[in-house]
Order: sequence, then C-alpha cells, then structure tokens
Amino acid sequence: MKQKRKFTRSLIRPIFNALIGLIMLLSAAIGIVGYFEFADVLKEQYTDIANGIAEYVALGIDAGELDKYLENKTADDEYNAIREQLQHTADAEDCSVIYVAKLHTDSKEREYIYNVVSKKSGFTPYDIGYRDTASEEILNAYDSILKGGSNYHNFMYERKGYTTSVYPIKEDGGNVVALVGVVKDMDLLNSAKVNYIVKIILLETLIAVVSGILWIIYMRRRIVMPIRQLNEASLGMVEHLEDGTAPEIVVKNNDEIKDLADSFSKMYHEIGAYISKLETVTAEKERIGAELDVAAKIQTSMLPCIFPPFPNRDEFDIYATMDPAKEVGGDFYDFFMVDDDHLAFVVADVSGKGVPAALFMVIGKTLIKDHTGLHDDLGEVFTEVNDILCSSNSEEMFITAFEGVLNLKTGELRYVNAGHETPFLCRKDGTYEPFKVKSGFVLAGMEGIRYKSGSVQLEPGDKIFQYSDGIPEAMNGKNEQYGMARLGKVLMQNSEKTPSELLPAIKADLDAFVGGAEQFDDITMLCVKFNQKDKRAEISGVPDKASIKTITEFIENTLKEWEVPMKVANKVQLAVDEIYSNIVYYSQAKNAGITVTGNEKKLSLLFEDDGIPYDPTTAQEPDVTLAVEERDIGGLGIFMVKKLASDIQYENAMGKNKLTVAFDVK
Repeated sequence: MKQKRKFTRSLIRPIFNALIGLIMLLSAAIGIVGYFEFADVLKEQYTDIANGIAEYVALGIDAGELDKYLENKTADDEYNAIREQLQHTADAEDCSVIYVAKLHTDSKEREYIYNVVSKKSGFTPYDIGYRDTASEEILNAYDSILKGGSNYHNFMYERKGYTTSVYPIKEDGGNVVALVGVVKDMDLLNSAKVNYIVKIILLETLIAVVSGILWIIYMRRRIVMPIRQLNEASLGMVEHLEDGTAPEIVVKNNDEIKDLADSFSKMYHEIGAYISKLETVTAEKERIGAELDVAAKIQTSMLPCIFPPFPNRDEFDIYATMDPAKEVGGDFYDFFMVDDDHLAFVVADVSGKGVPAALFMVIGKTLIKDHTGLHDDLGEVFTEVNDILCSSNSEEMFITAFEGVLNLKTGELRYVNAGHETPFLCRKDGTYEPFKVKSGFVLAGMEGIRYKSGSVQLEPGDKIFQYSDGIPEAMNGKNEQYGMARLGKVLMQNSEKTPSELLPAIKADLDAFVGGAEQFDDITMLCVKFNQKDKRAEISGVPDKASIKTITEFIENTLKEWEVPMKVANKVQLAVDEIYSNIVYYSQAKNAGITVTGNEKKLSLLFEDDGIPYDPTTAQEPDVTLAVEERDIGGLGIFMVKKLASDIQYENAMGKNKLTVAFDVK
C-alpha cells in the first residue's frame, strides 16, 4: 500500500504544480495586459481633464490686463475676483496648483501673475511678480506654441503623482502673452491601479485553485488510476519472472494507456524468453572465457619468461616482454642457444588477433626454432618455414618476423627479416639508430619466396632492440600515433640502461602517451646486449730465479696483445715483479702460477702458490715519512702494490695461497 500512495503523490504533485503555474502565468499575462490598458485609459482621462481646466482658465482671463498687474504688483477687485474663481476651480477639480505666468525666454524664468494652490496640497502660493526657473518641458511647449503648434501641452509625472497641462493666453492679434499651468493630482489613478491589481490577484488565485481541483479529479480518473494499476501489474511481473506466471493487467481506458498495458504484457513474455536465452549465452560465455584464460596461460608459458634465462652465461644480456591486446595474442618472441657459441632470438607478429592468431603463432614459432639449427644461412631457414606454412594456410594468415643469431665469440650477428619492423642498433657509445636491414616478403604469404640473410659486426657493449608494430602504431585519444621518432627519442634517453631496465621504461612512456585509449594491437619488445667473454691467459711452473724472466716476458706479451694502455701496463708489471719475487725468495713453494683475466674495464691477476701461508694484505705499512736508513726492512713493495691496484684480496684454500690484484683499465 505504501508503494501505491507514494506513486500517486509523486505523479499528482508535479502535474498539479505545473498546471497551477501555467494558469498563474496565463492569468498574469492577461492581468498585465489589462493593467496597462486600464492605466492608459485613466491617463488619457487625466490629460483631457487637465487640458480642459487650462483652456477654461485661459478663456476667462483678459490678456490686456496682465501686464498692468505685473507693473503695479497690486491686486484690484477684478484681480481678486479672478483669483477667487481660480481658487474655487483648484479645490473643486482637485488641482494642486493653478497659475498664470509670463515666460521670459531670455532668462528662462516664469513671472507669476496668478498662483493658487488647493487646500489639501500644503503648498504656499506665490505673490504677483514672483519669478522661478522654467523647466525644459515648459520652454519647449512655449516654443512649439510660438511656432504655430498645438495649444495643448501636457507633462505627466507618474512617479511624483501629478500631471501638468499648459495652455497659452493670446491677444486679439494672436500673440502669446502668458501661459496657464494646471498641476492636477493623480490620486485616483494610483488608487485605481492598486485596486485593479488586488482584484486581478484574487481572481487569478480563485481560477487557479478551482482549475487545479478539477484537473486533479480528471487526472486521477483518466491517468493516475490506470497507471497505478499498470505499476502494480509490473511489480507482479518482476516477482513472477522465474515461475513464468504473468499477472493480468486490467485497464478500462481505450487510449494510449491501454496500449501501454498491452505492451507491458507482451514485453513480459519476451523478457522471459530473453532471460532463458541469456542464461544459456552467459554459461557459454563463461566457458569460452575460462578456455581463453587457460589459452592465455599456455601461450605465456610458451614464451621464455624467466630472466636471466642463462645465469651461467655472461657473454650477453637479454630481456623480452609481450602484452597482448586481447586474452591471447598473435605476437611472439623467442630466444634459445643454437649451440654453446650461438644465441638465436626471434620477434614476430601474426596477422589478426585472438585465438586463430595465437594458434598460427604456435606453428610459426615451432617451425622457426626447429629449422634454425639445421642451416647456417638464416635465409634458408625462412625459405623452408615459408613453404611449410603456405602448404597448410587455409585461413590465409601471414607472419612478419625478424630472426638474429649472435656469435658469442666474435660478435657477428646474422639476421633475416620477413616484412618486420626496422630494429634499432645501439653502439657502445650510447647512440641508438634504426638499423636498415633488407626486408623480404612476409612468411606464409606466397610459396617459393627466397629469403636472403645479412650480417653485422657487434662490439662489446652494443645492443639491438626489436619490437612489433604495436608500439609505433599505438594511438592516443586524439588519434595520434606514437611513431618511430618518439620511440627513437625514448631509446636515446635510456641508452645507458640494461635490457631489463630499458623495456619497462619504453612501456611506461608508451602508456603515458596512450593514456586511457584502448590497446588495439599486441605490444612485443626484445633487447639483446653483447658483452663478450673476458680475455684469459695463464702460466705456471716452479718458482725459481730462472722463472722470473719467463713470467716477466709472459706478462709483457699478454699486455701488449690485449692492447692494455701503457700507464696500466706499468702498474701491472711492477706488481708482478714485487709479488712473484716474494714467492720465489720467501714462500718455499714448489709450484706457482699467474692467471690474467681482463676486459675493456678491468684487469685481474691471480697469484697462486703452495708455499708457506702468508697474507700480504695484513702486513704493516712502512712509515714513508722516515728517512731510508731509519725505516724497518721490508713491506715497501706490497705497500706500493696496494697503492697502484684498485682492489687486492687474499685467501688460503686447499693448501694454496691465492692473492687477487685488480686494476682499472679505464
């Protein structure tokens, strides 16, 4: 029952308010128009009355006698009689002031001859000859009369509550000698306006209330009650949707509400059928969603995702990511060791999206990996893979792919490109530039295509960055593409970062550019850095005096072959002379050796001997501030080595002294 009352109130109230407002608006419009018409009529009546009084006064005054009164400034019996008549007229006709005055245009003044005021006005009358300043209206009226215009001039001061009428007094020859002015109060006009407004408001209110009541009665019978029935029936529909029993909707009206009730009944049956169908579709969608989730996990597991992938290999550093646009993607990357000295990596993009592209991706990835180890020429690898894909490509899909094989000993990078994006090559000086590679036709596009491979020499520290078109073709909300120029700029800004740091930095910049726009394509990135193995040389033997020369020559030749800077080579040779001489003369060792390892940044010497355990790093440093003859013997040589080296470490393991001395090359 609460719902019914709420429904009725919520519907009737706005209808009633709208109706009352409309009636009040129309009534107000009619009242305003009537008010102005009524006011205009009253104003015309006041104007006519004032003009008539002015004309009447002018006709009763002898124009030839006026100058006499102004000259003498005295009143005679005739003057007093006229003045008394004017006073009677002012009181009888409710005129505040009636005056006769001569107008001096040169000084713009009125010189009064007659001036009477009504008793209720409270004004003081002027004496004969009194002067005051004439208003612009009086001057303009006088000028108009002189030029032959109308004798009647009226000025209404509605806010001040009076109207003024001016009429000329003329001689027999037609010359104007004075003006009659009548100032008449408009109290009747103002009171009439107020009465009119009050009556109009009362009438409008009565009309609005009566009309509203009649309208509400009509609305309840014709609209509200049928809609209430329709509302109750619709609530019953919701309650019985599951059991399928539709309540009967009884509406007696033969109008649009009846049509609406019939539509509700039809809609109920259609909703029931739709819900049944929706349950089936939802269950199927959930099943497909679960399968897609499993497929996404399978696809992810197929791509190398553990980094670093080869912890025991320091010749290279590699990192890759793939972000699908849908649950499963058509992009893929792969990397694997062809043998101990060759690293292969692949970045590819399958046409299309979703499950078909993912399945074709699995086939392409497997074929490329299986055929890479069979041929030294990567062009032959792609040629065979293309023919196999074309033979069973009923869906007419294709793959763009780039594969590279890096020789970890020499730094030679062999590559082949099948319509894929141009990679970026970063030399060890930190400059990223697009690497112009020959691009062949896409894989699975046409049988019989012969692919050609190429090669480039990488130096230690060089990096190659490969990606899919999901990066340069990414769009933001303004339909602007990310583009190759922005990608190159971000690569340059992050050129010092490792592959595992570089890819997240690019993705962060891409996300900032795209903003809230939808991702339309898969995004794949792969970066490889070539490090190369450290150089290594070693020598061992019996530590006697004869071996000192052999060790010295071995160190000199090694440093020269590795092109070690002379400044660093001198430090190394001094350290070898000092440390190896101590082994020969003091260790009592039977075997000793030196292992030299190095790269472009650091050079390390490992001294090993089976002599008396001795840790030179703990030796007391000599006081170099004393004179030579005052110092203790020994300790100066190892002190010099400590000063020259960047690091020095000692350990005794498995009966051997092991001393490692490191030097910075750069």
